[in-house]
This record gives sequence, structure tokens and C-alpha cells, in this order.
Amino acid sequence: MICTYPELGPLVADWDRLALAAGNPFMTHAWLSCSWSASCRREPIWLLNRDANGSILAGTFLQRMPRGRLVSPSDAHNGAWDVLARDECARAELLAALAQLGATRIQLRDMRQGAEGTRSACPELERVGYRVLLVPGPFSPWLELPPTWEELLSSLSSGLRAQVRRRSRMLAREGSLVFRTVTGGPTLEEDLERFLKLEASGWKGRSGSAILSSPSMERFYRSYTQAAAERGWLRLNLLELDGALIAGSYDCAFAGVGFLLKTSFSEAHGRLSPGLVLLAEVLQARIREGHVGYDFLGEPDRYKRRWTPLERPRLKIWAYRGAARPGYLIRKRVRPLYRAVRDRAEGVKQVGSDVREREKLAEQH
Repeated sequence: MICTYPELGPLVADWDRLALAAGNPFMTHAWLSCSWSASCRREPIWLLNRDANGSILAGTFLQRMPRGRLVSPSDAHNGAWDVLARDECARAELLAALAQLGATRIQLRDMRQGAEGTRSACPELERVGYRVLLVPGPFSPWLELPPTWEELLSSLSSGLRAQVRRRSRMLAREGSLVFRTVTGGPTLEEDLERFLKLEASGWKGRSGSAILSSPSMERFYRSYTQAAAERGWLRLNLLELDGALIAGSYDCAFAGVGFLLKTSFSEAHGRLSPGLVLLAEVLQARIREGHVGYDFLGEPDRYKRRWTPLERPRLKIWAYRGAARPGYLIRKRVRPLYRAVRDRAEGVKQVGSDVREREKLAEQH
């Protein structure tokens, strides 16, 4: 039985059991409902495949957008859309129902590459007449956590091991260094406020990418913090020097895995690498907690790749039919051609710049 609902109601616990089995915190009811409420987006759709007793066999969450679009509510930094399902038969039935909803365009963003939903979605969409494109990325670093911190240290480069120890000692000599993880409790609101202000105090605030720079993002994190704390998922990690917050990260712990959502550090203490020391403390804490992995999420930034060569690639599925088919041709042919011409022009420009620089050097000698 395939049904659509504006809200899950009494089926929340059933839904979250499927999300837990999939190890995907971004498909929990708390994450999806907080995200949708904060962004004031268009009509939400909980698409469900239910058995005769009303239990959920498979489900997913989408948003109906203007011009006949269906969009998954995720992004490259902190989301992983999927179809939750008890088995492959239920998943296939749900994907077939999704393809029959009549959207001219379907955008399924940031699916885990290789997940069952990814493999099943394309054939179902193509079967009912969609033209489908697969767009790779991002390639988020992923760290497998061993049973002990010593084992993790031994797997790192000698340079990183030495830097972690040296920076930790240097910070400790500056004053009283304290690391703590907040999962809830009476100080949660105050600790969250301190973290948000720290994140907005540096380059993220100047570039407009901090949580406090976006009203919708701020609404989301404030509401999700409470929901995650109530469910035992919140890990707000704080590194304090003489009581002052010098680094922090906002993590989610789910199904034995830590997920890095946001991180920040005091630029005034940048020479002491507080972010590096914080991350080392976080990983030790996750190991003590018995976690088996740590997902850095987002792009493969250098500070993440120092800890692991592994990646969890994701991809986007763009599907077009009917009046939206010109969009397929633009994405498949016009955009790649434009990028090739742009890249070639930038290459020529760089070569010209290099030639002029060499000519200036020759004149000086």
C-alpha cells in the first residue's frame, strides 16, 4: 500500500527504526522535520510503502517545488538522502511509486554511492520515461575507528602524530586546557550559544557561511540541538583554555558512527592549532564510546585527508521528462561544453600570465 502524508504522526518510531538500520541520521524524522520547518520550504511529502498492519515497509521524504519539481532535502555538507526500506522488494515498489508522482524534474541529491537506493532509482525512473543523469561528488573522507587510540595513532603519519602531541603540550602550557562533550543538560543552551558565536567570529562569519549568518540555518541548528539531545545523538565538543572556548565541533552520534557537521576555532589561537587538538580529543572520545567510524562529511579538505585516505563518495540523480527535457540536454551537453571552454580560457590566461612574469624577470637580469 503506497501512501503520501504531509506528516508522519504516529509512524515516527517506525520510520526511525528504518533510519537506524540504514545508519543514516539525515533520514531520521527529527533531522527532516527540523530542516523543513527551519527553511519554510514547500509542501513536504512522506512517501510510504506500508503493509496490511500499517507498519512501514519503505519510505522516503521529498519536497514539492515550483514548476513540477520533486527535490530531496539535502546538501553536500550535511545530508545523505535515501530510500529507507526493510527489503529490496519494498524499496523497488516505493521507487516505482515515486516515478509515478508526475514530476517533470526529480532532483535526488547527495545519495551515498553504492547504496541500494542509488542502484534502484535510475532503472525505475528510466522505465517510466525519465532521462537520467548521475552527477558525482562530493567525496567525503571517512575514518574507520580501531578499538584504541594508540592503534589509530600508529596508523597516522609520523608528522601528524608528532604535531598532535606537540600542539597539545603547547596549549597545555598556555593555561588550564579542558576538553568536554555536551550531550544535553542544563548548560546546553549556553554552550550552544558559545559555539555559535565562536563559529561566527572567524572567516565563516566574514564570508557569510557561519550558522548565525543564515536565519534558516540558525533556526535549524537550534531546533535540532534539542531534538538530538533528547534522543542521545548530540555531541557538542568544546575545547576550553582557562575557561575560554578556543575550538568546538558540532557532531551527531548515530548507529555507532560520529558525523562531523560543523567545526570552528579561535583564530587568535591559530598558531597553536586548537582545531587539530580538538579533533584528536574528539576521536579519542568516540573510540572510548565504542564508535566504529567517523564521517567527516563535506568536501575532502586537507585537514580531513591527513587522518584518512578513505572516502564515502556521494552522487546526485537528476531526472527529466516532458516539458523539462531541455534541461536534460543543457546539463548533459551545454554545461560540460561551457566548462571546457572556460577551463581552456583560464588555462590560456594563466599561460599568458606566466609568460609575462618570465619576461619581467628577464628584464630585471
